[in-house]
Amino acid sequence: MLPATIHYRAALRELRASAVSPAKLNKSLAANFRSVIEKQRASGKYDDIENALIFMRSQRLHKVLLERYNPTGKYTSDERLRATTRRVGLELPKSYDPNSE
Repeated sequence: MLPATIHYRAALRELRASAVSPAKLNKSLAANFRSVIEKQRASGKYDDIENALIFMRSQRLHKVLLERYNPTGKYTSDERLRATTRRVGLELPKSYDPNSE
């Protein structure tokens, strides 16, 4: 296989893996990668596309690790505070509401 084909397929794999819905690959993004690879094929150097692939893999792995080791990342500030106090074995006191009796 040609290096351009290998790099293009690797880029498509990363785009599919990092897509919000894997069934819907962004066609314009894939076309942009293809044009960059075609330009680099003429020079015979694939450094830019390899750097882009490393960056995309790293970003995807960073997102996975954040979700795994920081489960409160998507919580609101109140939910995060509640989860933190439960983690150390405490409960938050009820908030004062001036409208209720």
